[in-house]
Order: sequence, then C-alpha cells, then structure tokens
Amino acid sequence: MTALVTARNVGVSLNRRRVLEDVGLEVAAGELVAIIGPNGAGKTTLLRALAGLARATGTIEIGGTALKRLGLAERARRVAYLPQGHVFHWPLAVTDIVGLGRLPRTRGSGPSLADREAVAAAMAATGTTEYADRPVTQLSGGERARVALARVLATEAPVILADEPTASLDPRYQIIVLDILRRHAEKGGAVLAVLHDLGLATRHADRIVVLDKGRVVAAGSPAAVLTHRLLETTFGVRAEIVERRGMPVIIPWSLSP
Repeated sequence: MTALVTARNVGVSLNRRRVLEDVGLEVAAGELVAIIGPNGAGKTTLLRALAGLARATGTIEIGGTALKRLGLAERARRVAYLPQGHVFHWPLAVTDIVGLGRLPRTRGSGPSLADREAVAAAMAATGTTEYADRPVTQLSGGERARVALARVLATEAPVILADEPTASLDPRYQIIVLDILRRHAEKGGAVLAVLHDLGLATRHADRIVVLDKGRVVAAGSPAAVLTHRLLETTFGVRAEIVERRGMPVIIPWSLSP
C-alpha cells in the first residue's frame, strides 16, 4: 500500500519543553489509524506537526513529498485538518462555512459546479443539509462538529487529520462520523484520528498508535496493542477485555494500584 503520511524521528518543542520525541508512523492509502494516549501525551501536537501547523524536526512526508516542500495551497489540497473544539467566530450560514473547504481548489471568482457538488455531498454525508441557511453560531456543539467535518470533506483532500472528531456527539453520530471517515479511507484516502473512546478506536481503526509522554509506546492492530499491561502502564487503569465479533471490547473498571 502507498504511504500517504510518513513521519520519521519527528520531534516538537513548545516553550522550550520537549513535547514529542523521535515519533515515527505511516498511514497508507485505505487506512484509518487511531492515535490514543493519556492527556498531555502529545496527540494534538503530533497532528498539528503533520499538518504543518507546529514546527517540527525530523521528516514528514505527504504522498511521498516532504511537507516543507509543499506550498500552502498544495498542502491544503493534500491534507485537511479537523481541530478539536469547532469554534466559529462569525455567524456565517452553514453552506458558506462548508464552502470554505473548497478554497484550495477554487478557480476564478466564484464556485464552480464541482465546488457546489462537493459542498452538497459533504453536507449530505454529515446530515447538515437541513441547516444550510442557518448561522453556524446558532447550532449546538454537536451540530457544529458535523459542520466542521463537512468543511473538511468538501476539501476532497486525500489525507484527513482529525482531532477528537467524535467529541460532543451523541452515540449515533459518533458512529456516523467514524463511518464517514472509514468510507473516506476505503475510497483511497488516509485518516489519522485522535480518539479518547477506546471502544470506538477498536471497532473502527485498522491500526492504533499509542502515545505517552511524547513517544510512541505501542503500535499495531487493536487486539495486539490494547493489552491489560498497556492499559495499566499507560492509562493507569485496570480493564475488562472481552471479545465481540473478533474485536476486543475495552471496559475500564478501576484505577491500577
């Protein structure tokens, strides 16, 4: 499989504090890879580094090209970044917000037919069509989260970097969002998503990368990675691990001693 995201020996320092050290990973076309780890492990910083939003040492490649060699427009066409929080400061209509995702591909003075079709498809996929004319600032947190995802999908970038894409969503839309990301991967894209829900990670991710204290401490299939020992040493919890349809189901049960 072709690697769409490659990171080798990546390090990041913030305010003279080393946040990431010697991080390496690959995400191939067709893969959804989940990043998990305790709070403060460096998960968001890693996504920001891969998106070119945090200065990093080491090597980062997108589609085989060094990230530092990509201009801003080309970078935006290759990588769509979904930050956590989904903060919108201006009361723009939802259609206009989603349309911003087309800016890296817009040619000329106005949206093309392809632009309008991409926006409509992204809104249909995320269930936001009914909000098309509403100011985004009038929506609930969960609704805004889906609008933010629609904007990312409208970009049609092969790589999606999603930071807690299921935060503030009810269980139904958590599954819908991860199904959307899964379909993006199945169409030949690559998804790297920070997730805190271990159940969602095990059911939807092809592979899991575990960060702790700025380093990768485990990587592999959900069944191989999410062991009793890792959950105790990395997350500080004892858990029940049961199998359902060939996949591990993690039930955090108590704090580890």
